Amino acid sequence: MGDISFGSLGGILPELILVTGGLLILLLDIAQADRQDSGRGYLAVTVLFLLVGLTGILLQLGMEPYVVLSTTVIDPFATFLKLVIYTGMILVAIGGGSYMNRHATGRGEFWALFLLVTAAMSFAVSATNLLLLYLSIEFLSITSYILAGFLRTNKRSAEAGLKYFLYGSVAAALMLYGMSLLYGATGSLDLGEIAQALAANAEMAAVIPAATLLTLVGLGFKASLAPFYQWAPDVYDGAPTPITAYLSTASKAVGFAVMARVFVVALGAYRVEWAPILAGLSVLTMTVGNVIALRQTSVKRLLAYSSVAQAGYILMGLTAVVSSQQADLTILGMNGLNGLLLYLFAYLFTNIGAFLVVLAVEDTTGSTELDAYSNLVQRAPGMAWAMFIFLLSLAGIPLTGGFVGKFYVFGAAVQHQYFWLAGVGLVNAAIAAYYYLNVVRTMFFTPDGEAAPRPIAAPVAIQSVVLFCVAATIWIGLYPPRLLEWANSASRQLLALML
Repeated sequence: MGDISFGSLGGILPELILVTGGLLILLLDIAQADRQDSGRGYLAVTVLFLLVGLTGILLQLGMEPYVVLSTTVIDPFATFLKLVIYTGMILVAIGGGSYMNRHATGRGEFWALFLLVTAAMSFAVSATNLLLLYLSIEFLSITSYILAGFLRTNKRSAEAGLKYFLYGSVAAALMLYGMSLLYGATGSLDLGEIAQALAANAEMAAVIPAATLLTLVGLGFKASLAPFYQWAPDVYDGAPTPITAYLSTASKAVGFAVMARVFVVALGAYRVEWAPILAGLSVLTMTVGNVIALRQTSVKRLLAYSSVAQAGYILMGLTAVVSSQQADLTILGMNGLNGLLLYLFAYLFTNIGAFLVVLAVEDTTGSTELDAYSNLVQRAPGMAWAMFIFLLSLAGIPLTGGFVGKFYVFGAAVQHQYFWLAGVGLVNAAIAAYYYLNVVRTMFFTPDGEAAPRPIAAPVAIQSVVLFCVAATIWIGLYPPRLLEWANSASRQLLALML
């Protein structure tokens, strides 16, 4: 991979477009401050559609990895994650944009932050430099704090933003300390050079445990891994539902993407030593998330704990990658990393679709409690059946995208002889099925106690996005070969750096 100069910035064109779009929205907001609607949301969606098309073309054509300005790599792995991020943000913008426009006091600020947080995520998944990694994650975190507490007159939203900020500040400080230890030991900020320095000098092994654990705290915070998940349920529950949908999908994907790049590229020489820690975190995360979800009476909070549990399943794929003694590139069906990518892609449509159904019910009834879903099949049959499919996918039922993701991460664990980890995952999947099916029971078999059913009025935008998410969830479950090809290409490239 060769470095390129300032004159060739085509590799970071998506990030430049996002930053320019965000600044342009702010300028439009200043120039048209007296108007209620100046089309800022349409501009944001247009920018995101452009980037989805661009990244899709790059994945289809394939590319040779190259580095921009010695800090950012343009490779299939980063491009795949960018497609996940841009797609998720489009779905959130279309499905939840009208809700935010009605309830937010500063539309221009919201849409500008929406594009800027997307730019931060895009930089983070491409960064190969510790300094850029930290700056990207911090900018992502700061903008997320603001978005979580964006409804200033809503006490729960303000509380969510404050809690997110307090937890995030501590996690960021610990992560920065861990990164500083890596830099101090190796004298480099580049992940590849760090790997070479660690492999060449066995004496540096003494600093690795502390550096890795501290860095893992910050990345585990973004991915909502236990025991760093405490912020997630309160923030997901209190934040505006469209922001919750983004935090539980695109933002989570960034945490896993950075974690994979750091572990595989910089710490690949120590993968056997750290595999048990990742496996333990996986078990703890999925178990804590599922067990606590059993007692939830709010569907939004239930999905929040479910999101924590899903992070534990995703981590199984990374555990299998890190535990590989030889980074076997020949068995691409179950290498762990492609399972992680597939899971993130399928989870994107499943979780955003589920939260948009929650948004429709919440917007009509003013409640996220399970009782609000009683007899939903009569009040909004389309939403009820869509939620049914999303819950099946979250449970990992065959013919859904969630099943494909679980099949590949569980298969990777078995392939690398983590039989006990796969067994714990299966037990947790059975626990999760109980509370998912409890929601199904309420929607289809529990009367709402009124003589006339109360219809759920969902805007056309939400209905359209939910329908698209249903189609994508089923498509991934039935016919995923193109997606598999992209995930295999992305995983092959990154795993090659571990050899």
